Amino acid sequence: MVRAVLYIFAAIVLISFLRTILSVLAKVYGALFDPQAQARAAAGGEPRKAGELKRDPVCGTYVSTAASVRKTVKGQVVHFCSTACSEKYKG
Repeated sequence: MVRAVLYIFAAIVLISFLRTILSVLAKVYGALFDPQAQARAAAGGEPRKAGELKRDPVCGTYVSTAASVRKTVKGQVVHFCSTACSEKYKG
């Protein structure tokens, strides 16, 4: 009876160990063959953080300051979601 419990315990430990090894290998090889991961690495690592959100005065959507189209109007920087909104703005 004790021998059977030890065999079951050994099997559980072995399966857990193999799953850990396989997940590490999957992450390594997945990153090698993932085009998005390669593009992020070529662009300088991690994607940019979203940062602060600003409201587009034309369409009303909120856009990240890092990804926005900027236009200086009367000494203030105004953020737009697209160039089309930037061109429509009459402020």
